[in-house]
Amino acid sequence: MKITSTEALDAAVADVVRLKIKHTAAQAEMEAEIAALTKRHQARLQDLADQIAEREQVIQEYCEAHRAELFPDKKSRETPLAVIGFELCPPRVETANRKIKWADVVARLQKLPFGNSYLRYPEPRVDKEALLADRNEFNEEELRAMGIRFVQEEQFFLRPKPETAKLETRELAA
Repeated sequence: MKITSTEALDAAVADVVRLKIKHTAAQAEMEAEIAALTKRHQARLQDLADQIAEREQVIQEYCEAHRAELFPDKKSRETPLAVIGFELCPPRVETANRKIKWADVVARLQKLPFGNSYLRYPEPRVDKEALLADRNEFNEEELRAMGIRFVQEEQFFLRPKPETAKLETRELAA
């Protein structure tokens, strides 16, 4: 398409505007179909999610109650269809207690000789990534002075094996 006059420019703009309107209408139609499809399947998906959560909870409770015998040497156990077990979550930084707010931690860090390296500016805020990176360098006294603690929790997991996904749905549905 070559524009050689003001009239041709107006026609080209009008053509693009018509195409944009069609595009917007097609996008809206697609989103409406997606919403309808999602709504149609939502109840079944929620029911399955509820069943999964309920059964996983029972499995987790059993594994916690019989941890010593189920996981004598390792934190995980292989079954024919899945791997189950316990794993550590990534560590995170928290305030030392509920009374201490993050603004308090900022104020404490500003008073400590090493504290500025754990703040981000221009508006001072705690650099949690830097604290996590150096978490093994702090002693209990320094943690108390900063008003923080490092937390690393353990969580239960149940992961189907990759080859399980290859099984036909009717084999697993039974």
